[in-house]
Amino acid sequence: MPNDETKIKMLTLEEANALLPQLRLDLKSLREQRAAILRTQAQIEIEEMTATSSTGGLSPAGQAAVTRQMENLRLQTRSFEEKLGEMIQRGAHLKDLDAGLVDFYSRRDGEVVFLCWKEDEPGITHWHSLQGGFQNRKPI
Repeated sequence: MPNDETKIKMLTLEEANALLPQLRLDLKSLREQRAAILRTQAQIEIEEMTATSSTGGLSPAGQAAVTRQMENLRLQTRSFEEKLGEMIQRGAHLKDLDAGLVDFYSRRDGEVVFLCWKEDEPGITHWHSLQGGFQNRKPI
């Protein structure tokens, strides 16, 4: 028997639509966080390539810089994961960050389905089966 933490949050169309203003902010934040993570990863790679000592390993200063960047990356990654977790707790499941594609578990004619929303749409106007995916979505 599932406990409260593993229960799927089911939303009505009205409940899911009410989340959209916050989700638009969340998607913007996630994209900014992802960009910061990618910049930090690049900085780590640059340090590892350029901060070598005469023996071929990382210099002490280079090692310190990499260690700082790795801690920064860990914090950035945790923040990104926490934002995703908050979305899931509200009932929104991110499918594609670049496209701004989000699904919400719902019921339609007694069947569990996904309400499907894309960020450039003013509201939720489509649904699809759990196996169907975006390409198989249908108008509500």
